[in-house]
Amino acid sequence: MMTKVYYVLPEEAKDIREKVFVEEQGFKEEFDAADGVSVHLVLSDSGKPVATCRFFKGDEEGVYLIGRIAVMPEYRKKGVGASIVSEAEKLAAEAGGRESVVHAQTRASGFYAKLGYQPFGEPDDEEGVPHIWMRKALCPKS
Repeated sequence: MMTKVYYVLPEEAKDIREKVFVEEQGFKEEFDAADGVSVHLVLSDSGKPVATCRFFKGDEEGVYLIGRIAVMPEYRKKGVGASIVSEAEKLAAEAGGRESVVHAQTRASGFYAKLGYQPFGEPDDEEGVPHIWMRKALCPKS
């Protein structure tokens, strides 16, 4: 498996997000202004794009938001999601991040908890889907 880094939203990431979030989960407002300021990651298996995520600098110094984490159905429960989140965390730390934050679907909060994320704030709603904010301290760049 190989991860590529992009500074504009690549078609591969767009395709995965459309399949997972729009077609499978029914979200309508998938693409937003944050796509224009994000670093986008695409993980491929033998050249086939299978997962994506993005991250961008938050309003607070040293805080990076990781989001739009999407894994194609046939690659779920195989460590692919954890791998791409780990790569985003590493790159955010290298950019000076001390903390990463995710706005997780509550049904996926266990996945993020296993990666070391802790919930904070109150649950909220995004397009009819319950979400919770979660955060994790990042290892400083060496």
